[in-house]
Amino acid sequence: MRVLVTGSAGYTGSGMVAVIAGEHHVRGADIRPSEGVQESVVADITDLEVCRRITAGVEAVVMCHMAKNPDGYKTPVAAIDINLKGTANLYHAMSENGVPRAVLISSVAVLAPEPHPMAEPGVGPYSIACTQPKTTLYGITKVFQEQLACFYHATTGIVTTMLRPGWMVYEDKLLTKYGEKMERYYDSLIDPRDIGHAVLGALRLSDPRIEAFRISSDEKVPGMAQAMTRLNWKPRHLFAALPRVKE
Repeated sequence: MRVLVTGSAGYTGSGMVAVIAGEHHVRGADIRPSEGVQESVVADITDLEVCRRITAGVEAVVMCHMAKNPDGYKTPVAAIDINLKGTANLYHAMSENGVPRAVLISSVAVLAPEPHPMAEPGVGPYSIACTQPKTTLYGITKVFQEQLACFYHATTGIVTTMLRPGWMVYEDKLLTKYGEKMERYYDSLIDPRDIGHAVLGALRLSDPRIEAFRISSDEKVPGMAQAMTRLNWKPRHLFAALPRVKE
């Protein structure tokens, strides 16, 4: 399958494409060149014409683009332009070019606190209620990405599998994207390469539909059983070197 992956040169995207490109022809699109892909395209997804060009000829789009954290969320400019305008541009271009399916790398940031560990795509409960003190601009853009996926499904028939990872860290390095050393295990941790394998599971689905899965390195996290069963996937990077600390 010819697959467009956006954000393919980023911290998370680069680990994902290392996995996806082993099974599919990957066109990686980012604001700088991507490594480990069959095609590398330098592209600005805030430009609709660019999105029309990079979605031409592909059979699926994996959306992993996001404004750079944390600076991209200090003002609304990059957050809205990249996370929302860029996502809408891609879906619109997909509809014009007849691309039928997508995988959206969403986030656990869309989820409301317990007792609501899951959220139905487009319906919720989501994390953006005014009564939620931990709502962030990042989380708001992720909720609206899911809303865009549902809108384009309803209006154009594009089907999106949404993956909701937590804290992305490479198991072999144990460094965050900010260069901070991980000192303990959290059940929200997930290696970007495991996200790549979950994407492969989504792309293998013979009956894709609008649905969302929380994914983690911990099989006991709420929602993981559904993800592992539906995607025929399980995490490979378990962060065994990190101490487990009881809260």
